[in-house]
Amino acid sequence: MPNSHLTQLLIDARTSNRPLDRESRFQIPATADGADAVQIAVIRHFGPIAGYKVFQVEDRDGCWGAIPAPRVMDATSGPVNVGVPMKVEAEIAFRFKEGLPARGNGKAYSAAEVWAAVGEAFAAFELLDNRYPFLSAPDPLLVRADSMSNYGLVCGAGVSDWRERVKADVGVKLEVAGRRVVDQRGGHPAGDPAHPLTWLANALAGTDHPIKAGDVVTTGAFGGGHAVRPGERAVAEIEGFAAIEFTCGAA
Repeated sequence: MPNSHLTQLLIDARTSNRPLDRESRFQIPATADGADAVQIAVIRHFGPIAGYKVFQVEDRDGCWGAIPAPRVMDATSGPVNVGVPMKVEAEIAFRFKEGLPARGNGKAYSAAEVWAAVGEAFAAFELLDNRYPFLSAPDPLLVRADSMSNYGLVCGAGVSDWRERVKADVGVKLEVAGRRVVDQRGGHPAGDPAHPLTWLANALAGTDHPIKAGDVVTTGAFGGGHAVRPGERAVAEIEGFAAIEFTCGAA
């Protein structure tokens, strides 16, 4: 198991819903590949990989975090309730209808090919959980080893005509406990929320966990993360998509 001690600490933290503390002793991964090996080992402990979060802008390299199947939650039948205080981010996410494995000729996927493999898009909440609260600025490789602080993804109702709805100037509103915390047009880190999909597809194609049919991918927040405390409800409205709700249960 890669960096087995850190891997086990993160598994224990996720199992107990308790973060690491100052007494934890672990080795920071030396490389991005080492951090990714830790997060994959952690995620696979909880089930198959069902999706990813990705951060990538322009033509630069990005980073990703894997999400296990039990933490991809469906809000289409009603509000999702999770009994752990955390932060929520309002995002647009995508569900793939086709897999994108490595090709025999080694050729990279184009944006058009990646977008053609997407079956639908939907409004989503990314749920964030800080498992290093004792570190004011954790090493980026530590964050990457912990799936970029992902707790899970709450998925709204999808639309198949997504390309005409996903745009750089989409309107977004987010309320937490009745307070409007995001009200903006545009502001996605990548501009076009679909832009990071191509980088991610090609970054994963050469691994043993390429994007597969059914995987969901979320590509970044509008307006940052906002704390949701026990008993509070978050509601996100993203132009062109059905609204979604998330309720924080008792801690």
